[in-house]
Amino acid sequence: MFIIHVNMLIKPEKVDEFLKEIDTLVAASQAEEGNITYVLKRDVKQDNLFTMVEEWKDAEAMQLHNATPHFQKFVQDMQQFAAAPLDAKVFEGTEIKRG
Repeated sequence: MFIIHVNMLIKPEKVDEFLKEIDTLVAASQAEEGNITYVLKRDVKQDNLFTMVEEWKDAEAMQLHNATPHFQKFVQDMQQFAAAPLDAKVFEGTEIKRG
């Protein structure tokens, strides 16, 4: 399993537009084969700081996601939204079954 955290600092004047655009990415990504989790979190102290939290079944699922049209559009759109370079961290983990 791969876990990705992407911190995104958005230009304050672009936050509303960013939130409309990101809905398409989130919905399409959640529907992908191999996706476990794909959610956007908003910082409680810095209103224009967001973190995308992703979990992928394996490296192949993650690579397929990166090649999708909706992800490629997101990469292109971020040029107008980002106030700073994206800060992405990728972790490899294992799922713990409980109960």
